[in-house]
Amino acid sequence: MLVFTKFLTAIVLPPFNSLILWLLSWIFRGLNYRKLSRVCAVLGFGLLYLFSTPIVSQKLVQAVSLTPNFTLADYRQAQAIVVLGGGVRESLELFDRYAVAPTPLERLRYGAFLHQQTNLPLLLTGGSPEDRVPEAELMAKELKMFFNLSPQWVENCSNTTKENAIYSAEILQPLGIKKIVVVTNQWHLKRAKMLFEQQGFEVLGAAVGSQTALEFGGLAFIPQALALQNSSTALKEWLGYWKERLLG
Repeated sequence: MLVFTKFLTAIVLPPFNSLILWLLSWIFRGLNYRKLSRVCAVLGFGLLYLFSTPIVSQKLVQAVSLTPNFTLADYRQAQAIVVLGGGVRESLELFDRYAVAPTPLERLRYGAFLHQQTNLPLLLTGGSPEDRVPEAELMAKELKMFFNLSPQWVENCSNTTKENAIYSAEILQPLGIKKIVVVTNQWHLKRAKMLFEQQGFEVLGAAVGSQTALEFGGLAFIPQALALQNSSTALKEWLGYWKERLLG
């Protein structure tokens, strides 16, 4: 089911959506619907170009992002820190066959910093959607290896952000923990905050991976692979946010 959901999501995101439009253009051309064929071809090219430009990419990321303004004093009022997983990669490093992917590694680093500054207990959350080592277990291992810290709890069954929230609630709320710091990326925080609040938590967001301000020169309109990737990430977040908000 998770793979099917990811496939449906990929269809409506760049660059797959442009490929679909070009396929429709080819089909309509074969059926002699020339005008409709041209519309699909131009629309496919236009979307691919726009989503590949830094200026559009940054605007999309900014629109979906949530930027918290909390201080360390604010975070100290919470009861626990929850660090969300975000992927595992195969590793060429000598310390292990698998390693925490760059995105959750940023989260883990910030979670370690907040723990050191606040002395709040850490919960690491993330399962194994591809039958690899559970993300949370690998995060706990690298937290100990690189930061000499240990989490209080490891939640290793969740495969989605919604499950992160549900299973974290099952661990924390019986202990009377309701006010938490959620550590994730800036572009992911809005959806994560909503999902954890749906489980009855009071959430203080802690964001990593903020976007660098873009200079609006000529390069802002030159297509770049990284811009396309960022656009896809932002659009995926919007889809996920509104799906959970409207459909639950």
